[in-house]
Amino acid sequence: MGLTKTLKTILSDTPLINNLGNKEYLSIILDGCATLEERFAKIDSNMVIEELKKAKEKSERLHPELKKIIREPEFLKKLRRLFAA
Repeated sequence: MGLTKTLKTILSDTPLINNLGNKEYLSIILDGCATLEERFAKIDSNMVIEELKKAKEKSERLHPELKKIIREPEFLKKLRRLFAA
């Protein structure tokens, strides 16, 4: 099976794609547009890029105390024991 066919199969089985068969859901997603293409054309790509950057910055920040704990030489051993219990 080629990659394109595999991706199409995977995507068609996802709940978000399946929801497109629900008229109420589709109406909400389309937000007054006639097609998904029209709706996607209205998306401000610059805004999406900025929001993704913000989310990435927030997710990469670790509290200084947590960084200190992770750097401890015994950290991995303690973590293993925790999950083994």
